[in-house]
Amino acid sequence: MVLQPVQPKLAGSTSTKRFRFVKPNRSQLNMLAVLTLLGIAIAFWFLAPRDWITPNNDSLSTANNGSLRDRSNQTTGEPTTPFKDAQQERAREAAQTVFDEFVQYQDEIERNQYGTEEHSERESAIYERANKADLLFSERRFDEAISEYEQALQDIKQLLDDMNTEFNHWVEQGTEALQDRDFEISLEAWSRAQAIKPLDQDVQAKLARVQLLPKVNELIRESERARIKEDWVQALEHLNEVTKLDPLTLGITDLSEQILERIKSQDLKDALTDGHEQLAGSNFDSAEQIFEEILVDYPENTAAQTGLQQVERARLAAKIEALKVEAREKEDQLDMRGALKIYDEALALDDSLQFAVEGRERVFEIISVVNDMNDTLQDPHSLSADDAYEEAKETLETAQSHRGHSGEYDKLLQSFADLVSYAGTLLPVVLISDEMTEVTLTTRQRIGSFKRHELMLRPGRYTLHGTRDGWVDIRKPFIVEQDMDPVSIFCEEQI
Repeated sequence: MVLQPVQPKLAGSTSTKRFRFVKPNRSQLNMLAVLTLLGIAIAFWFLAPRDWITPNNDSLSTANNGSLRDRSNQTTGEPTTPFKDAQQERAREAAQTVFDEFVQYQDEIERNQYGTEEHSERESAIYERANKADLLFSERRFDEAISEYEQALQDIKQLLDDMNTEFNHWVEQGTEALQDRDFEISLEAWSRAQAIKPLDQDVQAKLARVQLLPKVNELIRESERARIKEDWVQALEHLNEVTKLDPLTLGITDLSEQILERIKSQDLKDALTDGHEQLAGSNFDSAEQIFEEILVDYPENTAAQTGLQQVERARLAAKIEALKVEAREKEDQLDMRGALKIYDEALALDDSLQFAVEGRERVFEIISVVNDMNDTLQDPHSLSADDAYEEAKETLETAQSHRGHSGEYDKLLQSFADLVSYAGTLLPVVLISDEMTEVTLTTRQRIGSFKRHELMLRPGRYTLHGTRDGWVDIRKPFIVEQDMDPVSIFCEEQI
């Protein structure tokens, strides 16, 4: 047994009772002290164990140094031995080694912000296991801590391997799609790769290239269209734009070199430039002469051939523009037949001309609506019929969509609009009969017999039909208009 030093209680730390006693004399006190000390010494020598008498400096030192190892012994209640201490130290070091390796992987994941939301769930479970190992470590249960650390280490290694496998898969797929200039597949693949490793600069660079793919593909298609038309200058310009956008686009250099082969000398370039300048200035004869002179020296030069084609197209465009202006003038004069003839002439030159297609449709529509308006204006009383009135309103709606077409047209439109407006008003009408004739308003309603009957009708042409037993039927047309006289209706001839 180790003798542990006992610290005396602090003075005044506990309450004590004071007793009154008779004070002995000096000689009595001296004798009592000597006898007491002698008795204690003899009893201690014979009764105390030997190891109490021999001091244990190591144990005393350990008891006072407050080390982690001694606290463990105090917790477990087991005595400390050098062998067990050595085992625990080795276990602690082994746990620390596994923990340090785990932390390296943890730092790599967190520093680079690896992983998607799915990976984060696995990562949280791993960290929960590592936290459990930390608790075991703090309790000096090193073997159990090692087991948990090793499992957490294995899990985090597997997680990182899985993330790298997924990442490499998407990188491979994205690289192939980017080379093929497949925007949708490359965007999805590189986006998934970025979701796993958001800080990866190569992924960010690839995504930046992916965003340029739609424009790159459009430029390459435009270049190919120009190549088909043998418009080499335009084709090269499109490829140069691709190079500016993404110099890493595969095949652009080869395509550009093929085009540049078509332009062999600066003199040829200057001549072509001069020819295009003349063309831009609408000097068609001068441009045509320049391109023809180039073709004398370079019969197979496609740029000069294209220049001549452009001259022809420009001449055609100028002619078409002139036809467009002339057709519009005819429309303004409501000379629809003349305008239609010009539009047909323009479509004979190029059946895809939008202005001519639309103009022709517009002319046909205006011809139709003008004819309808003129027909109605010539017979305004026909609007009394509901069908005719509804058709007139539809005609007016169509006609108003062309308001402002020309002065003549707007004048006609206004007259027609006034008529439709008037045709929609209700006017009072008085009917007189003999109280024996059954009267019906054609296309509207049966009125019956009456002496005097009042009703409201829209302006226009109507017909009254009268019947009476034993009498000849009578039909009487009349016009409803403002301030009209009463209309009489009765059967006049017996059968």
